[in-house]
Amino acid sequence: MGRDKLPLMVGEKPLLDHVCLALTSRCDEILVVGGGGYAPAGARRIPDLRPGRQGPLAGIEAGLLAARHRAVFVAAGDMPFLTGDLAGYLLGLLSGDVPAVVPDSGGRLHPLCAAYVREARLAVTAALDRGIRSVRELLEALPGIRYVREEELRRFGDPDILLTNVNSPEDLERARKALNGGEG
Repeated sequence: MGRDKLPLMVGEKPLLDHVCLALTSRCDEILVVGGGGYAPAGARRIPDLRPGRQGPLAGIEAGLLAARHRAVFVAAGDMPFLTGDLAGYLLGLLSGDVPAVVPDSGGRLHPLCAAYVREARLAVTAALDRGIRSVRELLEALPGIRYVREEELRRFGDPDILLTNVNSPEDLERARKALNGGEG
């Protein structure tokens, strides 16, 4: 979108507030990763560890390192229809042998709406050190991931709405209309 989209309003709240509100029902701490910018009250801002190599994988690394708990929910800040129930369900599927629980809807992975164990940071750091910046490439190399398919996600609503990201002005307008029309 060419600018910081997290403070953009969807309904009565900024995008990031929608995400934080959903997660506060299931998470003891909310971390917002990145340099500066908007962060809602109660969230702790965590800087990127790799200035100049910003991106989702570097953000996951910083968040996993800063997290106080073993189970960590990673969410993009632009998901206005994320629910606490979905986050709680994904977190509940983590176990000793499962390093991450990732939605797979319509053949599309959603690693920025997923549960990770804090120890996955070692694999994230190793991937970044090798020059990998794609979260999907990390997932391909991380054994034991539990993928949650579309039919399982439907328990929590329409996956196309739940997993919506706002990446363009058109996405923002659709999210605003969905929220006003009760589709979210």
